[in-house]
Amino acid sequence: MQDPDAIHNPHHVCYNTTGIIQRSKLMEPSTQVTQPNLLWPILGGLFIVLANAFFVTVEFAIVTVRRGQIERLTEAGDRNAGLMARMLRDPDWAIAGSQVGITMASILLGIVAEEPLRHLMSPALVQVLSRVPFLAPLAAALATVLVFLILSFILMVLGEQTPKTIALRFPVQSALAVARPMALFARVVTPLVWLVDHSTALVLRLLGVGGQTGGHGIHTVEELKEVVRESQAEGVIPYGDEQMLLRAMAFGGRFVREAMIPRTDIVAAAKTDTVGDLLRTYKDSRHSRFPIYEDDLDHICGIVTMKEVLARAVDDPSIVSRSLAEVGVIQPAFVVPESRRIGPLFNEMRRDRVHMAVVIDEFGGTAGLITSEELAEEVVGRLTDEWVMEPPAVASMGSGVFEINAQTRVDEVNEALKLDLPTSADYETVAGFLLFQIRRIPKHGEVIAYEDLRFTVLKMVGPKIERLRVERK
Repeated sequence: MQDPDAIHNPHHVCYNTTGIIQRSKLMEPSTQVTQPNLLWPILGGLFIVLANAFFVTVEFAIVTVRRGQIERLTEAGDRNAGLMARMLRDPDWAIAGSQVGITMASILLGIVAEEPLRHLMSPALVQVLSRVPFLAPLAAALATVLVFLILSFILMVLGEQTPKTIALRFPVQSALAVARPMALFARVVTPLVWLVDHSTALVLRLLGVGGQTGGHGIHTVEELKEVVRESQAEGVIPYGDEQMLLRAMAFGGRFVREAMIPRTDIVAAAKTDTVGDLLRTYKDSRHSRFPIYEDDLDHICGIVTMKEVLARAVDDPSIVSRSLAEVGVIQPAFVVPESRRIGPLFNEMRRDRVHMAVVIDEFGGTAGLITSEELAEEVVGRLTDEWVMEPPAVASMGSGVFEINAQTRVDEVNEALKLDLPTSADYETVAGFLLFQIRRIPKHGEVIAYEDLRFTVLKMVGPKIERLRVERK
């Protein structure tokens, strides 16, 4: 018999096992959700990120690599270097091409990857946010924001920072690697590159900015000095080499007055002095050349070379009692103004084989002497004479106390002691700096204060300051 309830309940399921299963399948609602195929969007997004990395590498390789390096490789027959050399001739065009590529990659990444990733993350966010009722409606918007942040992070790390760092560390290798594909890309998108390049040039003209925007302008001396200082700080070059390079770069811009032997230090002989007098002067000073004057130092008439005098004296000892003018060993003096720059002067003296020049001031009086040795010291630093025992220009006495030659230039003392004494056209040396500060001649043992420094006068020669002690208060 049938179950009475089965007659009145049309939805009642019979006890037949097969029937139950079949009925259940018919009545069960479909719960499967079609998921988007993420393989191609992921692969496409990865390719676009790599393309962005390529264009970033192009941009920074062009800005970083030195044209001379690429030209040498081009001369050696490297075809990729030849392509890069063409780009470097017009870096603005190449950078515009890389910017076109970067912009296209960024737009395509959003188109290809944003929507599939948002669909993937929305269900998970809905499930999490459903626990907080007022946040559940924001699931779709939050999914969009999260996808944007994820894509931005991936693009920033893989597509921007990593290739940028590689190009900065390996500019030549990076430039050669991207040269050929970049040349092909620039040819394909030439109209876009032309539009970007010329639009940028127009905007720059409106802003009053001229010249190339590429990174290959001529470096100033100050920029080169900064490179040298940074290289020394990083341990690439020793401190001594750094100082020599800095002096070499400042060499051409210095004036003769900055390098000359001042008038007060000139050791000279009168035209009427005998050869014997000159030999005694030579014994005391051991200089190889002496200026010869008439009446006084403002009337220097020539230069005497001790090598020639000694050779003549060996051949004819009788000249010892004769005057320099009579013996005929005086050579014409080479005269230069104190306002002349030492770079051109050095070249002229080397060309004409002149080893000593007389420096005159604006009134025609003798201001000092300039020698080839003094000019060499402007680059290599102070050269110690083998015959002269003199204290060092800067000597440490311990506990932050130093003794210095007061005739040392201010910039040299600043470098040696890490000070910041001001320089001025009114003085060259530390002695001149102190005289400029106090406006009088100091006394032996006098202490002169400047900011947190204390200068003690250790030695005076007449009105001239010779030695100083420097210490902090």
